[in-house]
Amino acid sequence: MKIGIISNLYPPFIRGGAELVAAMQAEGLKKAWQHVFVVSSRPASLRIYKKVLFNTGLWGKNKDEINGVDVYSFNPVNLYYYLDDYKYPVFIRLLWHIIDIFNIFSYFSVKKILLVEKPEIIITHNLMGIGFLVPNLIRKLRIKHIHIIHDLQLVTPSGLIVKNQENSFSHKFFRTIGYHKLLAWLMGSPDVVISPSKFLLDFYTENKFFEQSKKIVLANPIRSLIRIDKKPTPNLELIYLGQIHKAKGILGLIKSFQKIKLPHIRLHVVGLGQDLNKTKDLAKTDQRIIFHGWLPNDKLAPLLSQMDVMVVPSLCYENSPTVIYESLSMGIPVLAAEIGGVAELIKEGVNGWIFPAGDYETMVKKIGNIYAQRDKIKLMADNCYLSVADSLMDKYTQNLLKIINPDD
Repeated sequence: MKIGIISNLYPPFIRGGAELVAAMQAEGLKKAWQHVFVVSSRPASLRIYKKVLFNTGLWGKNKDEINGVDVYSFNPVNLYYYLDDYKYPVFIRLLWHIIDIFNIFSYFSVKKILLVEKPEIIITHNLMGIGFLVPNLIRKLRIKHIHIIHDLQLVTPSGLIVKNQENSFSHKFFRTIGYHKLLAWLMGSPDVVISPSKFLLDFYTENKFFEQSKKIVLANPIRSLIRIDKKPTPNLELIYLGQIHKAKGILGLIKSFQKIKLPHIRLHVVGLGQDLNKTKDLAKTDQRIIFHGWLPNDKLAPLLSQMDVMVVPSLCYENSPTVIYESLSMGIPVLAAEIGGVAELIKEGVNGWIFPAGDYETMVKKIGNIYAQRDKIKLMADNCYLSVADSLMDKYTQNLLKIINPDD
């Protein structure tokens, strides 16, 4: 089959886990002898992203080959590029969203590609940044449509709803103006909707999305299980990996970590985001907190291999965080806030530990208990591998192909 994948971002342009899932999906289908191409976005000024582009050999062509997959990319006409939104004030971002929802320029850019490629199946991921007229285009071209949901961006533009702030002004504002109803109408009912978590599927069902779609829960893919022979040390190495944003719980993590006076516990922070400077300022007096910035995979993997526990302290409703899959695939247990779909991945004392979102006192106690029994962490590795074994890319691809073509 010829399968097109449409995602607002695609490596090397990365913000979160959705675009990594899209890439693994494309590569897995290609390996399974499917004819695959990708449609995504890129910045207008390549000079801004010079380092990223030079490292991947991309020079600004409309069509590139990334890991054996044909990738079409274009810069959507709008006030700024999607990844640069943190640079602009609220009223500019609001205007950007209005243009993005009805971006007729993106509509025709995508249409031109689809008319050339003539796919039998289209799989869409996050569309914010490419435009929400794309589902209508797919319907008009009578192409079978499968949509993968990753977060809450169809209900609130940020995609983030923080626990106990469900009725905050921003969310009430967008609900009052009918943003979710408009997006539900524009998205329509794709033939199939896939969610990595039951939580997210239930959330959209309750909000009257995808009413005529077939709905399936399918966990995100992982590339491989990585066996690590970590030498025992007196230290407990914790790592936070992700966006440096207050909604992800990083500020509370830093403040709470400083209450732990044990010298042999260290916290590594990997990532970028709008609250990076604030986070560094909070941590400046604690030498046990180490910032690594953004790391490419060839530098991230060696660092992860030295870690004992991944910490995911999110305050916002999560779907099925890619970082948890990555951690478990390396045999690293996860200490995570129990919110959204996280509890579907982490089993207490088996492949990690959970605590109520925002309850940093409980989190600190759990870190202390983990430190006291750190010799047992290595024994949890097999449980970690087992918990994500069904998500290995080959098996994920087989399951996806059964969904795409159930009669085979």
